[in-house]
Amino acid sequence: MVVVTASINPVLRFQDFSLRCDKSNPEISFETPWNWDCDSRKRIAIITNNSFLRYQLIASMSGLVSPVTGQIVGNSVIGWPVGGDGGLDRKLRVSHAFSFLSTVYNDCLDQSLVSIDEFWNILSDTGIEPGLVIKELSRDQKDFFGLALSVIFSFDCYLIPKTRFLMSKPAKPLKDLLLRQIEGKMLFSTSANVQFQREFCTDGLVLGPLGQILFLGPLADAIQWADQNLEGSNVLESEDDSFEFDLNLSNSDSTDDGMDF
Repeated sequence: MVVVTASINPVLRFQDFSLRCDKSNPEISFETPWNWDCDSRKRIAIITNNSFLRYQLIASMSGLVSPVTGQIVGNSVIGWPVGGDGGLDRKLRVSHAFSFLSTVYNDCLDQSLVSIDEFWNILSDTGIEPGLVIKELSRDQKDFFGLALSVIFSFDCYLIPKTRFLMSKPAKPLKDLLLRQIEGKMLFSTSANVQFQREFCTDGLVLGPLGQILFLGPLADAIQWADQNLEGSNVLESEDDSFEFDLNLSNSDSTDDGMDF
């Protein structure tokens, strides 16, 4: 079993980094590879009209697909995409799932700004008890449990691909805890929800269809730049819900088995 240890002064470096940009043609990748660093206090909203590129970036950062070229290097602990279940077997009981992740991410749990009592109390308030089996939870309970698991651990870098449930009224207690947890941490989000971007993100990264970095800077400036210059930048918020790994996201011609968060 791999045990993950949180880092001191984390940083991420994109080094000669390139991704596939076209769902139908695996030969199309970044026009120019990325070479830039992200420090520990940047919370970045990815703004692009290329939905497939949004998926690719989160998938690559979470280790589900390999880049076409280069790598992401650094000493940061990157969490699984927020709202996912960490790849857990859904036949597990809620308590066993938490125990497993607590073993793998023990150091991240020790540094958490959310207490274990808060975690269990907030689950109990929604009818999620330790002895329940994950696959037997209702859809809303599964969404709530997946989000709660993402909130309890203190990662160096958070990945947030979709925000429909996170920004909903039932999830507000978890949203408040997540805002507490991400203070001073890195965050990358591909969500098109502008309200979420304004609440959670400090900076915006505007990308062209071939991964060109068109603008990187303060969020308000990035949104304004994209509105004025990026055709079709208003990607529908509903597209967040389609972020599932049943797409062929690999950087090759092969078709992988579907994975979702």
